[in-house]
Amino acid sequence: MISSEDVMIIVKNTIAASIKCNTYRGYIGWSSCDNICADMHDCVDMCAEQLKSGDALTALKASVYILLSGVKLASYADSSSGMLTDVILCTYDLIGKCTKEIEKQDKKMRNEALDIIIKEARKNAFDGWTDWRYDLLKCGICLCDEKNAQKLEKVFDILLESAQEDSFPDYTKKEDMITRYLLHRHLYGKEAVREELYQNISVKELRRIAISDALEEGQYGEAEQLCLEQANEERAWHYRSSDPEDWNNILYDIYVAANDTEKQIAQAKKLLLMGNEKFWEVLKQIYSQNNAWNEHYESLLNLLKNAKQAICYRNVLIAEKETKRLLEDVTENPFDLFYYGKYLVKDYPEQVYELCYEEISRNCAQAKDRREYKKVTKQIAQLIKWKGTDKAGELIEELRRTYPRRTALLDELGKVEKKL
Repeated sequence: MISSEDVMIIVKNTIAASIKCNTYRGYIGWSSCDNICADMHDCVDMCAEQLKSGDALTALKASVYILLSGVKLASYADSSSGMLTDVILCTYDLIGKCTKEIEKQDKKMRNEALDIIIKEARKNAFDGWTDWRYDLLKCGICLCDEKNAQKLEKVFDILLESAQEDSFPDYTKKEDMITRYLLHRHLYGKEAVREELYQNISVKELRRIAISDALEEGQYGEAEQLCLEQANEERAWHYRSSDPEDWNNILYDIYVAANDTEKQIAQAKKLLLMGNEKFWEVLKQIYSQNNAWNEHYESLLNLLKNAKQAICYRNVLIAEKETKRLLEDVTENPFDLFYYGKYLVKDYPEQVYELCYEEISRNCAQAKDRREYKKVTKQIAQLIKWKGTDKAGELIEELRRTYPRRTALLDELGKVEKKL
């Protein structure tokens, strides 16, 4: 095992050397930033091994140093690849594991760990990164008793006061409410701070906590009401189908927890018609349990078609092997024809070839340069792969007759013609 002293030395030297090697004329591009992040990931892994060996305090110190380095890097490097964010999230995860382990240790170690977190969170590197600063402070909550919690609350007071000079003070106020509530909940229990929770229920993160508490207590009506209030308020917002924390998705989960089949069906239909195709299978499963799937199948398909959620509708048709309906829909609106064509060409080759002919002709009429002509000939090449060689040959000749002066187009057509 690496000694405690050596861990910090290795981490500091590795990050410093990596930043130096990947800085060019004072600038760190995205590729160089990724190189640094790879080295930081190695440091995180080393800290994880240190924690595993039982040295949680050293792992915490080194992890917080890595975090601070990452936050500084975010202020001046090109981190557009997302790798830096990944490093930072991994580091927070490790810091949380360290503090949970230190929580079990004696008061002296808990105090030392909390002091480390407070000291680093107050550094200027976190200015402008409010959420990251408070995320670090949240990691220290589990280390608090009533006495040392006062130190943490003083930090909250200082940060809140200094936030009045920021461009977005309300953001800091929101983070302050959340973090203070989590601290009070840790110290006194959720029942003792229920009033504080509901006083600040307009904060989404706290509303989610209230919903979770209500579900744990079997208060399904309360959870539903809390969720509906927010869902109705954000009705005009775009539905985030893949986000489990979207209020409409949470509402469905509430109905599942409450074992309310009728409301599950109603909410699942709503989400399906908003374009979340996974709820097709959900409805299929619910209806099938009551042998009612065949009864609802046609009407559900028609509802989905009329909902104008074309991608969702077509994906459902593919899953259900409804190729005839898919052909009808693609014929009505041939967008992404060369994607959906592969599901149709086996059963309806002639119809697909004709659709391709018409679509390619339209695209060619709108094309203006070689780059766009290459897209057109790529579509012709796809038609040939689908064994539509006769139609492709006919199309090539038609395009040559129609656009005899487009030399770039004629050149590209000559290239694709060799595949016939």
